[in-house]
Amino acid sequence: MTEQETHQGPGVYGGWETHRGNRHTCGAPDCGPQGVRIVPNPDGEDSVLIHFPEVDYADTSVWSVDVGISTEALKELRDAIDKHLGTKETAA
Repeated sequence: MTEQETHQGPGVYGGWETHRGNRHTCGAPDCGPQGVRIVPNPDGEDSVLIHFPEVDYADTSVWSVDVGISTEALKELRDAIDKHLGTKETAA
């Protein structure tokens, strides 16, 4: 018997449930390709949360977080920051 790939995704009635297959190809709501996203901090602070769909490395301490991401994710982060701030640098 081969093991099928699964991931956790939003459930129909809230919470999380197990979906079959890869998250990036899942057709369920709030699944599928996610990309780097910047969203307001739900704690109401003047800050944001950054969502990385894939992280190669993470190390946390009380005062900092080190995150390892791919070059492609870094480009997505740049684009997400530009979109969030409403700025877009034009090529010279």
